[in-house]
Parts: sequence; structure tokens; C-alpha cells
Amino acid sequence: MSQTAPAPAHTHRSLSSFIPILGWIRTYDRGAWLRPDLLAGVTVAAFSVPESMAYAGLAGLTPEHGLYASMIALLVYTFFGTSRQMSVGTTSALAIMVAGTLGALALDPDEYLAAAQLTAVVAGGFAILAGLFKLGFIVNFISETVLKGFSAGAALYIASSQLSKLFGIEGVQGNFFERVWNVIKHIGETNSWTLGLGIASIVLLIAFERFLPALPGSLIVVLASIGLMYLSDLQDKGVTVAGDFPSGLPSLGISHLPAGHYSDIIGLAFGCFLLSYVEGIGVAKTFAARHRQPVDANQELYANGAINVASGIAQGFPVGGSMSRSAVNDAGGAKTPLAGGIAAILLGLVLLFLTGIFAKLPEATLAAVVLVAVRGLIDIPALKRIYRLNRGEFAAAMLTAAGVLTFGMLEGIVIGAGFSLLLLAYRGSKPRVDTLGQIPGTADFASTARHPDYETIPGTLIVRVDGGIFYANADAVKEQVDTLAWNADPPVTRLILDLDNVPSLDLSAMDMIGELRDEAAEHDSTFVIVGATAPVRELLRNDGLGALLLDEQEASSVADALER
Repeated sequence: MSQTAPAPAHTHRSLSSFIPILGWIRTYDRGAWLRPDLLAGVTVAAFSVPESMAYAGLAGLTPEHGLYASMIALLVYTFFGTSRQMSVGTTSALAIMVAGTLGALALDPDEYLAAAQLTAVVAGGFAILAGLFKLGFIVNFISETVLKGFSAGAALYIASSQLSKLFGIEGVQGNFFERVWNVIKHIGETNSWTLGLGIASIVLLIAFERFLPALPGSLIVVLASIGLMYLSDLQDKGVTVAGDFPSGLPSLGISHLPAGHYSDIIGLAFGCFLLSYVEGIGVAKTFAARHRQPVDANQELYANGAINVASGIAQGFPVGGSMSRSAVNDAGGAKTPLAGGIAAILLGLVLLFLTGIFAKLPEATLAAVVLVAVRGLIDIPALKRIYRLNRGEFAAAMLTAAGVLTFGMLEGIVIGAGFSLLLLAYRGSKPRVDTLGQIPGTADFASTARHPDYETIPGTLIVRVDGGIFYANADAVKEQVDTLAWNADPPVTRLILDLDNVPSLDLSAMDMIGELRDEAAEHDSTFVIVGATAPVRELLRNDGLGALLLDEQEASSVADALER
């Protein structure tokens, strides 16, 4: 009888790298991990119910779509994610980005839902494509400084969107300033019962957070407010509630969307992809560093794509890693992504059997949940530290925040990232070129700008460039060397260029070195290069400049050059 041969080991390895659960489930320690994973799953589910419903409203959708999105995202991430503590689902930033774009389009409710679903699917497609091309490094172009500014701006932007619900007045679409002005204009129309309930909810949420952090405070406050609505006549006094929404699991598929809106969806989806991935990988890295665990940035692209495609197909909207939910997951003791799978099952049970309870949920309480959740996004100590250490970086953070408040989420992060890249380019275009002198009593050399007492040698100029030399700064480097070398008194007869701190050269840098060689010859001066790394030496040899190296085979020093 023939037997099926076992799959090669490398097949298992490659499959488990794409579907990580196939790797960690084989070594799952039920005795040590199952109980904390169960506890974390229950805690995350309790936290996710009110938060998901609130963020659905933030996205312009009815509450059940937030539950659909979080449930399916948690389930799918269990299979594809590499972070053991990150919890995924609806996020405030993605919700407000969806509402900001789709709210400006003339869509009826069914078309709006279809557009939100399609946005999630296309965003997931972008993430999967990025994973195929191994573009996980793109996150490096959005600095931590920009993310701090973005978070602060997003917190204020999101808070402004909840003010109308908190005060019980008619809300408006628009930026932060337009929303705040609308509240100021209509402050006289405030429903005192709504405002009182909202403020009471905020106070209770903060009290639970501060004094009883182990309890699911948001769920307790939500259930208490629902009970209050059932037992009182607050609804008759103008306190609005979430209203009925269907029970049961979501049907799969995407409704029809008129073709004229596809271009709007593509741009929004790309923005959601960037924001979802950047936020998610930031969360994953935060907890990976805390627990000394690895995170695969490229696999996280596939995971991000999978959860968004699944969310879109299951009547959800764009999803990503949630810092607040992940903190709850970590505090609950999560050991593996199974905690997310358990939370997904519990959310499914809520959808099947408990949706009727939430029909009386006051919108003011939902607004309170959002306001308390986003206040932690403004990291004042981090912003103070940035201001103290680097004013340019602080300007990038503030510009990002201002961009979010004025133009929107995506625009703000693009503005901040663009400004950061400009700062980087500016710094790179102004490399430091130091004259070196000998440290007394040693054979070592260091900057005379910092240590004027270091010994220089008449007729010999030793210069060191700090940082890579490339097309944007090659002329600046040459100009500084020219000034130091050819205007010196006495004249320079020996020029030593120390490339010890130069990791790379491009074509413009090679041309610049060639010009220095020619100028040295015109001034009857010798020109030699020391300290070059092996890759730089190879480049110089390949471009016919190898003769300038003191030693073509090994990195030489300034002291070596002076001995010859």
C-alpha cells in the first residue's frame, strides 16, 4: 500500500511563517497560558463592546457594524498576527478618517455602508500587495515624533466630533474648528439631561480607570446607563439612544456602490492602509519591546490586509491595532493571539443573543467612552521631551497636529511626514566637516573645533566628514574642504581625507572626490584617503580612484598616513 509522503520541513516552515498560528499552536502550554488567555479574552470583549459601538457611530455607521468589524478582525488576527499582545478592531482614528471622507459624499445609507466596506477591502489589498513586495520598512518614514503629533491632533479632532452628542445638540461635518464653533454657537440649545448623563459617565469611567483598573469600567458604565434609561423617562426628556439594531452574525458580501465614487474610495483606502499599518506596527513594537518578543513587520502587512479584507466582507469598515485595547489585553495577561480569538467568540455571542439590551444605550454615554479613551492619546511628557531635545522635531509634531485639526487625519500625517523628510534632507545636506588635530601624547586625532589645543601640522590638512556623502551634500562638502585647504596659510601641501564616518558614497560623491584630486594636483599638494570602509574602498577602486587610498586592502588611519 502506498503512503503519502510527509511534506518537506521547509514547506511547514514557510506555511507557518505566513500563518503563524501553525507555529505557536504546536508549542502552546495549556497549563501556563490558557487561563490568562481566557481572562484576557473576556476582558477585551467586555471593553470592545461599548468601544466598537462608539467607533461605529464615529464612522457614520450603526452600532452593529462596529461589533462586526471588531469580531472578525480579532478572529482573523489570531491566525495571521505575530504580536502576542496586540488587540485589533475598530479604532477612533480610522473611524474618523472614514467619516471625514465618506460623509462629504452624497450617499444614501446603503451606499455609505458599501463604501465603508469597499474601503476596508481595498485597504487590505494595499497591505497584502505591500507584504508581497516586502515593504514593511515604509513605517520607518513616519517618525515617532510625527506619530506623537498625530495622536495629539487625532485626540482633539475625535473629541470635537463627540461634543454635539455630549451636549445633546445637532452636530455638523467639518474640521476641528468648525465642530467646536458649532457647539459654541448652539450652546444655548444644550439638553441638560444629556450633558449631565455624559459628565456623570465621564466621571465614573475615570474613577474606574483610576481606582478599579482591573474591572471593565466602560462595560459597567454602559450597562448602568442602559438600566437608567429603562427605569427613567430620560428618553422623553430628549436623551437620545442608540436604537434597535439587528441581532445575529453578519451576512457576507458587499452591496453595490455607484462607479462614480470609486476614485474617492481608492484614495481613502490608501490612507486607511497607511494609518492602520503605522498605528498597528507601533502598537505591536511597543508590547514586543516590553516582553522581549519578536514582531515580523512584513507578516504584519499580511495580517493587516487579512483583517481589513475580512472586515469589509463582513459588513465592517477599516480596522487596525488598537493601543487602548492592546493595553487591556496585556493587563489581562494575554500570552498568545488566542486571547483575541476568545474575545471574537464572545463578541459573536453578544451579537447573537444580547443586542436588544444595547438599544437603550445613551449616545451621551457612548461619547463619554470615546472621550475618555482618546484622552490618553495626548502624551504631554513625550511632547515636552521632544521640545526640550529638538525644536525642529517638535515643529514637525505640532505641524502634524495642526494638519489633522485643520485638514483631517490623512492630510495631517502626510504633512508631518513630509516635513520630517524635509528636515532629514536639510540635515543631510549640511554635513559636518571637521579639521583634525593630534591629541597630545597619543597617536589619535579629533576635532580642533571642539578642542582648539589639539596639535595641527603646518602644511598638512586633515579633514573628516561625518555622515554619508551623496548628491544633496557633495557640493557642500567640497566647498568646505576647498575653503579649508586652498585658503590656508601656510599653503597646504598634504591633504588627508578621513572617511571613517562615511558609510556610503554615490556618483556625485565620487565626482567630488575626483575634483579634489585634480585641485590637489593643481596646487602641487598630495591627496590621500584614509579610514574608508571596505564597501567605500571598493567603490573608489571601481571608479578609478583606488590610487588615492593609503591602503586599498585595509582601512588605514591618519597616523598611518603621517608615517609615510
